[in-house]
Amino acid sequence: MTGHVIVDLVAVVLILAAVISGWRQGLIAAIFTALGSVAGLVAGYFAALLAVNYVDGQGMRTIVFLSVVVVFVGLGNLAGSYAGDTLRPSARWAPARALDSVAGALLQAIATALALWIVTVPLISGLPEQPSEALRQSRVLSLIDATIPESFVQLPAKMSSLLHETGMPPLVSPFRTDAASEVDAPNPDAVTSKLVEASRPSVVHVVGDSQTCHHRLMGSGFVIAEDYVLTNAHVVAGTQSVSLDTVVGAKPADVVFYDPEVDIAVLHATQLGLPELHWANRELRHGNDAVVMGFPDSGPFAATAARVRSKLEISGPDIYTTGRIERSAYTIRGDVRQGNSGGPLLNTEGQVAGMIFGTATDVDETGYALTGAQVRERVGEVEKLTTPVDTRSCVVG
Repeated sequence: MTGHVIVDLVAVVLILAAVISGWRQGLIAAIFTALGSVAGLVAGYFAALLAVNYVDGQGMRTIVFLSVVVVFVGLGNLAGSYAGDTLRPSARWAPARALDSVAGALLQAIATALALWIVTVPLISGLPEQPSEALRQSRVLSLIDATIPESFVQLPAKMSSLLHETGMPPLVSPFRTDAASEVDAPNPDAVTSKLVEASRPSVVHVVGDSQTCHHRLMGSGFVIAEDYVLTNAHVVAGTQSVSLDTVVGAKPADVVFYDPEVDIAVLHATQLGLPELHWANRELRHGNDAVVMGFPDSGPFAATAARVRSKLEISGPDIYTTGRIERSAYTIRGDVRQGNSGGPLLNTEGQVAGMIFGTATDVDETGYALTGAQVRERVGEVEKLTTPVDTRSCVVG
């Protein structure tokens, strides 16, 4: 029996148990039980927010997160059930009993399905590959995910950000299969010495300092106009100062454009003295070769081959998980790591097709890049951006 079948069976058993419980309890008791579970989930989230700060490593964070949330949800469920039984009318009008039982069963089933989904989404990015894949392939969980209203998406996204090293939420639903459409492995020959020599001076290492974030923020960026550099908003979120590590030395920079929704920032560095990259005239298509440039893991510069999986319209959370935003993005197959964020996605002619802004937490060799058209539409004319702007708060504390 495969892993996802086991997950489906467990999910069905839990939902059926909730239906039986709701039928026996009736609507009033079911309402209090559901409210208790929701209260426990919310309290568990805030408790987990504190608890994960005391452990290192994604594996331990996942264990602590799951333990804290399960305990609080269980306590909330028990408290709500007790309150519901206490307040439940001792006698019910006979003709209304069936309707009351049906309503109670339906409410408990919905509440249980919602709780399963809220806990599962962050676990997919936090568990090892095999159990994560079993959850992601579950037909029951996929069906629940497809029917969940957009307004419910923020809580599991926030929970996922607790477990991920970057503090960033999942960029797409882990149950969405088109984000990881199959393509051949990247072609190493796409990375030519001519392309690297021409593009390398335009790619910079972005380093941000923040007194409130308690750590240095690092990512990649690239020169897109004289003295202007593009990067991701989450790379400079909450910073008081930003510097650029370039082929001609370190240069101070100001953040003159900050878009935490789409995840774009523009930096201005006076007398930067570096050549600019040029936007591609054509969009990339499924199977096209591409090149990712940047500073993976905040280490040395690297240029790696990639291949386009698909072009998607992604409805996902902003960098603070406070709202939803539509992004036009490429999903690519390649070695995209933390630190590549903000770097360019080039076509084989050395032109900018997009900007890297994340990597999949649940699918190997999958990264995301904002399309060039999306970036240009949001930023407008960079030369008009001259005034430093507020970078708000950190993505991770």
